[in-house]
Amino acid sequence: CEWLGRYRMISNESLSLLEEMGGKYPEGTKVSFPGRLYNMIDNAKVEDQVKFLVLTLDHIIRLMDAREHMNSVQWNLQTVEHFLTVLNRQSSDLKECVARYQPSHKESYEKKINRHFKILKKNLKKKEYSAQAWEQIRRAVKHHLQRMDIIASIANRRKLN
Repeated sequence: CEWLGRYRMISNESLSLLEEMGGKYPEGTKVSFPGRLYNMIDNAKVEDQVKFLVLTLDHIIRLMDAREHMNSVQWNLQTVEHFLTVLNRQSSDLKECVARYQPSHKESYEKKINRHFKILKKNLKKKEYSAQAWEQIRRAVKHHLQRMDIIASIANRRKLN
């Protein structure tokens, strides 16, 4: 998957857009994060790492593609749109890599990451899409993108060896 070599550049763009859309991250914003899951994926096969990246990107896209619920937050919606475009490009490019891999059974990480994003979505809805809830989501997305960048780097190194 040659695209993994360019992942970091596009990942940096998405992180910049995420910061640009809402400015400085508020202090004290706590979010749940599946750190143990990411540690497990760090040691997974390259194929599973790439599948995990696609799965997580698609969850982030669905979570952030809720502009009709962003009335309470003062984000630049054009930047949100650009951010989603960049994520969609990352996802579609990685899906080309995944298509080359042998089909596999449903992995345990799929259930875990699905559950994590379901909880994030539920919290957002429970807090009635408040500005504070969206900032928690933005912070969570930042954590995901940063850790995904590390996974992509690991996968790329392994692929080259």
